[in-house]
Amino acid sequence: MACLTVARVNHLRMIKPAQAIEEAEKAGFDLSLVDESLALSHEERARQHDQALALVLEFDRIRNERDAKPESPAATSR
Repeated sequence: MACLTVARVNHLRMIKPAQAIEEAEKAGFDLSLVDESLALSHEERARQHDQALALVLEFDRIRNERDAKPESPAATSR
């Protein structure tokens, strides 16, 4: 996916909505995901956000737990 710079965002704000949509699609953005998200209720979007946040926090907890363990002698001799 394309990276949006501040200049690019400002440019998109200045152009007509139809043109902005066309440029976003050309840049590889899947706008159907935006449509799907906007079709959800506020509560459902919040629930999905909470689930994604919980997953990221769980990954972070696992990484921290893993990093806190000392390496075994077999792992350091490789």
